[in-house]
Amino acid sequence: MDLGLMWAEAYKSIVNYIPELLWKLFLVAVIILASIIITRIGRSIIARLIQRQKGFKFYGDGKRLDTLSTILGSLLIYTVYFVAAVTILTNVLNLFDINTVLTAAGIGGIALGFGAQSLVRDIISGFFILAENQFAVGDVVDIGGMVGTVEEMELRVTRIRNYNGELYIIPNGEIKVVTNHTRGNRLAVVDTRIPYEIDIEKANEVVDKACKLLEQESEVLAEAPQVIGVTELRETYYVVRATAKTLGAEHWGVEREFRKKIIACFEEENIKLGVAFPVGDDA
Repeated sequence: MDLGLMWAEAYKSIVNYIPELLWKLFLVAVIILASIIITRIGRSIIARLIQRQKGFKFYGDGKRLDTLSTILGSLLIYTVYFVAAVTILTNVLNLFDINTVLTAAGIGGIALGFGAQSLVRDIISGFFILAENQFAVGDVVDIGGMVGTVEEMELRVTRIRNYNGELYIIPNGEIKVVTNHTRGNRLAVVDTRIPYEIDIEKANEVVDKACKLLEQESEVLAEAPQVIGVTELRETYYVVRATAKTLGAEHWGVEREFRKKIIACFEEENIKLGVAFPVGDDA
């Protein structure tokens, strides 16, 4: 065949294919745009429906509903994008036959069992965390030494932010032991170092005064603060402990306020003492 004729045929084929190519690219762009719009609208609808259910007590607490909202939103994104990808590959670009895709999905299922175990484990663990209500969005948790507030819980990962603003992204399959600081009441514990020249009864009396002030002013106490008494003897001072049971994760804030009141009460009595410190401080 003449080389010039071959180039002419090739050029003709390319020119004839350009409209079809442009049409396919247009369809791909439409499908991608539609997927983005569907996921955004879908997540908005899910958020609104969940928000409505918060008014009904039998649907569970608000934090768990917030967690469910993020899980459903994540599931929606995965589903819509998967359908969009299959549609583009099979119906638009004609790269695969739908039967081939289904067969590949079956083979992919086997491959997942070997090559993507961590992904499957993360997703399954996420469902179990939600079903068992181990923690929810807004809870203060300790996961493997990472302490912070749960911001989001998705199918594969959980995001928590600590008090310094650092964001931890933890695969759900890596979550083994969780300490939930929000569930149930917590105990605020404050130890005060008292010099030996100060009478023990006087020290207990002043700390008890601080307990009463805290009870009057705090709105997050589950039980009235109380003086436990002397818990430790050191060379130059003894330690008087006071406790207060608080709601949820409010114990840290209560401990700080408790120390301020103890110091103020001793200053009113013109008594100089050591620094009030939390349990475990050996300074």
